[in-house]
Amino acid sequence: MFPINVVEKETGISKYLLRMWERRYSFPRPLRDEKGERVYSDVDVEKLKLVKTLMGEGYRPSKVINQGLLELRELSKSFLKDVVIPIKGNLESIILITDPSLEQEVREVLKNHNVKKILVISSKEDLKFLSL
Repeated sequence: MFPINVVEKETGISKYLLRMWERRYSFPRPLRDEKGERVYSDVDVEKLKLVKTLMGEGYRPSKVINQGLLELRELSKSFLKDVVIPIKGNLESIILITDPSLEQEVREVLKNHNVKKILVISSKEDLKFLSL
């Protein structure tokens, strides 16, 4: 369980916006700790990250926020299929195109490889930071 300030840092969604979505869309629906403070589950955080990613692609929160986690994962994968980036240089460097929910798993898979730099691209907006 994560307090609202951690969720804000993890997702890039402000506390104010989290509270507004809670009122407007009934999501997220955080539990309360013993002090009455909002606490969010792993699933809430993953879903919020996906919503944030999709918003970066132009989706309105009202259109995606009430979808299930599986639907959001599929939707976020669909826009990444159109992004093709040539990898230049040798295999000591890699550009990783992924959705945020897979980042840890991919880093674990790559830990035994000679990878000097991993770029996580989670939206088309992130592409402007590439300098190939």
